[in-house]
Amino acid sequence: MADQASISSTEWEWFVHATSVRSIPSGVTIVQSDEPVQHAYFCTQGLFRLYYILPDGREYNVAFTLENDFATSYGAMITGSTSKYTIQAIEDSIVIEIPYSTLQNLMDRSHNWERFVRTAIERLYIRKEERERELLYLSALERYHAFLVKYPGLEQRIPQYHIASYLGISPVSLSRILHENH
Repeated sequence: MADQASISSTEWEWFVHATSVRSIPSGVTIVQSDEPVQHAYFCTQGLFRLYYILPDGREYNVAFTLENDFATSYGAMITGSTSKYTIQAIEDSIVIEIPYSTLQNLMDRSHNWERFVRTAIERLYIRKEERERELLYLSALERYHAFLVKYPGLEQRIPQYHIASYLGISPVSLSRILHENH
């Protein structure tokens, strides 16, 4: 993580002393919709899903966070508002829990940390833009192929109903797509 932005050993020590490592069992929520967000989570092991709960109670997966990536509602964290979606572990996971105040402090103290956080946010923005384009322009089959490219091997780690939810189709439709294309 630190080597990506030329973080010095001193700057890394600042980070280590202000964060904590947590084990998150499968099924546990780390960000709850309609609640404030005070932390970012860096996933070192495991898998999370980010999802909305629709008015009719259905869950709509919008993204997955795997190893070596961040999970949080960044917009809620920086504005002090509540999250619009929930983040839940779907495997036993290990995260580095990073208080938002620590991120702010690190960025204020170090251009290297500022660059690191900016790069992480840029990756998130690109993924969000790609996701939006996929939903607007691609067929269900094309969205499935894009999912396989974006998340290689994930189809072996999660139930098909999570994939169907991410694609915006029913599990029956996904089953039909898989059957017709094998």
